[in-house]
Parts: sequence; C-alpha cells; structure tokens
Amino acid sequence: MASFARRYERIWRYILVGGGVTLAYSLITAGFISSGLITGPTLASAAATIVTQPFAFLAHRTVTYRDVPHDHSHWKRFAFAAASSFLLNIGIMRTATALGFPFWIGLAVGWVVIPVVNYLAGAIWVFRTKHLLSISRDRPG
Repeated sequence: MASFARRYERIWRYILVGGGVTLAYSLITAGFISSGLITGPTLASAAATIVTQPFAFLAHRTVTYRDVPHDHSHWKRFAFAAASSFLLNIGIMRTATALGFPFWIGLAVGWVVIPVVNYLAGAIWVFRTKHLLSISRDRPG
C-alpha cells in the first residue's frame, strides 16, 4: 500500500490541493449567484476563477510540485495555463447554460474536465516535472 501511495504521490497531492481550490471556486461562484452580486453564471464563474488562481499557483507550487526546483518562469507558464483554463471554464459554463442546464451542471462538468487538463499542463509544461505521477526523491520534500 505504501508503494502504491508513493508511486502516485503527486496525484494525491494534486487531488488534495486541486480539490481545495475547486471547492473554493465552486463556493465563490455559487455565492456570487445566490447573493445576487453577480447573477450570470458565466460571469460568476469567471470572477471566481480570477479570485482563486493566485492561491492555486501558490498551493500547487508549495505542495503538488514542491520537489521541482524553483524557476521564475513557472508563474508565467502557470498564468498562461490558467488563462487557457479560464477560457475553457467559461466555455463549459456558457455551453451548460445555453443548453438550459442549471449553473451547477457547468460546475460539475468543470470538476472533471478542468483538473485533468490542469494536471497535465502543470506537470508537463508549467513545472516540467521529472516524474509525472510521483514526487522526485532527488530533493527533500
């Protein structure tokens, strides 16, 4: 069991951090809509994404990808990947509402699609890990 956990440690860390970010994003989106502060689901989703991204970068940098040597270009690549996710997220929400679904359907679709895309972009391009699934033991962490 320990070997399995170690083999997929980066995935577990990503699930933990990404789950927290997704929960915050979802609660902020729902809060905007239910309070009437922002009534359109697409705009509420966009605003929630903007609010959560700085926290997402810091959390992933320090937890999910803590074994990767720091590089000043990480935040630039993360910003580009976040902007791409932002557009994808807006597209998902717009499609869900255009099809007449309640906003939470757009959230639910995003809960599946966005994390997969972000994990792959983060591991392969943003942080350029040596190991896609596990934490490198070359550095303490």
